Amino acid sequence: MNNILLQNQKNYLVPNIVDNLYDGIDQNAISVHTQPIRNLSTIIQILDSNGSVIDTIEGRTTGGTLNGTGDSLIKRTGSITMIVDPDYIPVNGGVNWFNKEFKIYQGIEDLTDRTKPVINFLLGTFLLDEEGLSISETESSITMTLSDKMTRYDDNTLENELTIPSGTPVSVAIRKVMELLGETSFGYMYESDVSEVVPYDYTKTIGSNITDIIKELRDMYMDYTCGYNVKGEFEFRKLQIQKDIDTQNPKWTFDSNNSDRADLTLSFSENYNLKNVKNRVVVYGNTDTSTGLTPSAVVRITDSKNPFNVDAIGTRTSVIIDTKLSNDIQCLAEAKYNIWKTAHFQEQCTISTIPIYIFEPYDIIEIVNPATGNKYRYMIDSFSIDLSVGGTMSVTSHKMYYVGLEYGDEELPIVAAIKKGINQLGWLSLGEQRIKDCYGISGSGANTIFIRFIDEGAGGEQAAVTGYTTTKSQTMEFDLADFQNIVTTSEDGDTGRSKGDCADRILAHEMFHAVSNDYYDVSNTLDMPTWFKEGFAELIHGGKDRYKSLTGYDNNNAKKIYMINKAKDMLNGSWDSTSEDYSVAYLIACAIYYLNNSADSFREMFTRIGSAKNLNLNFLVKLLPLKNNNSDMINLIIDEMNTMPIWDYLNDDNDTDTCSIGGLHMMNLTGVAMDASSVFNNSLATTVSTGFKIIYD
Repeated sequence: MNNILLQNQKNYLVPNIVDNLYDGIDQNAISVHTQPIRNLSTIIQILDSNGSVIDTIEGRTTGGTLNGTGDSLIKRTGSITMIVDPDYIPVNGGVNWFNKEFKIYQGIEDLTDRTKPVINFLLGTFLLDEEGLSISETESSITMTLSDKMTRYDDNTLENELTIPSGTPVSVAIRKVMELLGETSFGYMYESDVSEVVPYDYTKTIGSNITDIIKELRDMYMDYTCGYNVKGEFEFRKLQIQKDIDTQNPKWTFDSNNSDRADLTLSFSENYNLKNVKNRVVVYGNTDTSTGLTPSAVVRITDSKNPFNVDAIGTRTSVIIDTKLSNDIQCLAEAKYNIWKTAHFQEQCTISTIPIYIFEPYDIIEIVNPATGNKYRYMIDSFSIDLSVGGTMSVTSHKMYYVGLEYGDEELPIVAAIKKGINQLGWLSLGEQRIKDCYGISGSGANTIFIRFIDEGAGGEQAAVTGYTTTKSQTMEFDLADFQNIVTTSEDGDTGRSKGDCADRILAHEMFHAVSNDYYDVSNTLDMPTWFKEGFAELIHGGKDRYKSLTGYDNNNAKKIYMINKAKDMLNGSWDSTSEDYSVAYLIACAIYYLNNSADSFREMFTRIGSAKNLNLNFLVKLLPLKNNNSDMINLIIDEMNTMPIWDYLNDDNDTDTCSIGGLHMMNLTGVAMDASSVFNNSLATTVSTGFKIIYD
């Protein structure tokens, strides 16, 4: 009786299965891959048309391959080589015959605890395409060639006309087609949003190819993928590829420099194709004969973190005409998808590794470049695993970049308020003037800042300036999510957040970066320590509000001791981008101000490093040569931080001055306190920018 029950169990003889490769893979299933020794086993389950196990083959395989491909409807293919057994030669009614499914498992024994069952990784659910029998005096074998369940539709055609009404969500249409084909086993099915619908009455005649229909529906909005998962379930997924914050966490990190045995990399190669890079895609759809209108869309790479953006390398355009597209939304989807491809597939990486059995096509991995030491995210395009003892795995992937999206009418009230602040209220020019008055440096007037509006989500950088080594132009991006509560009548740009977050103060900070990039050149600012760039940017508008926002200390003296200790680490290279870090960098800038004997000496400090070379070496000595080496300079700055008077003003709740470089407690440019609203007198603005051409993009 027990034997009968065991025979009917779906996982007969296959315990401890890993078959969900998307959600929450157990840590033990990951760590067994890094064991210095692997005890492997291959198991083949054969199931009938009802899903019942009719045979389990173990200990008979001698090798095989498994391939995964992202851009194909057939996601997984492979072959298995076995010792010759008459039971597994195709015959009518045999186990290797029509209407059978094959589940392939690769097992790894957990050598840390041999009392646990072997971890069996499901490599896929397949149908038998071909079988070969080879017999010789030296070696005899059976080879089965397999493809996942999508292979059954390769040559199938419609027996009846198919019509899908206009307005049907694409996910609903895909499922309807699969159900018409008789599919009942579904995995994850993404629900298309209201804009991603079949745009016209979609009709296919008798004899139309099944896989062509599935591809056409999948590709109506381009960034979808569908096919069968390892369990043999049909899935429909949307690739979250446009924004960094939407992308899944890396499933694995490859670091060939890692010496703790956790890395499995055997070899690394990368190819760069600069010729085919495009950063602007124009798509035209099918012209409506009744209206004469042609749907279209334009998408550009504008994300400053993307090295292919239009500001960094100039505009490179690709024009696509696709008569299958009938509305602007479809054109936009195709434009986004094509610009994503041209910005990604130009940097392809192939690594050879010890086999890893938890990958799916389109998974995200991290790879540390063994030549540069830089870590980047890659998306897996394809992989191939040799299942024999001692076999390896090849993974082909492309480097991930992100396409900054451009925004339209729905953001205009926010955009209008920011433009007014820049054009009429001096949110850029007043900061520039303060930098010139107090630091003695300015933009040349010959170069351009492109202003762009993005939406990355509240928190993080509200605005950011990016310079490039390839051009003198710069990009200033505003994250509209952080300006959604801006008070449109506020001259200093009250964002509805803290006093330190007024737009004119944020932009004065950013203009220090912009001026530095222009005055020193980006190649030199890259060599400057982060505390210098961020500390003196904070000093322009004052660091008191940020300092006061930092809590959790026993008293003011404890806070001072903590920040001075943190300053020691920062001067030796640490930086974590926390609010605390910005405040400590500001305090270091204050100490350096006090170490100068005069305002003229302080300004000379900024011009001095303009002629210095190799700024990453002994930077402090080049900045302020009061000692002969960096270590002595660090000690001098820390000593000054212990005694500098700014602490008293920062801790005085009745003192309204922001403790900026131009304020009452430093250069005292106006003779009165500069509070959060008056640190920049917006009524004095006379120009958009004093040192740059400003273009809204």
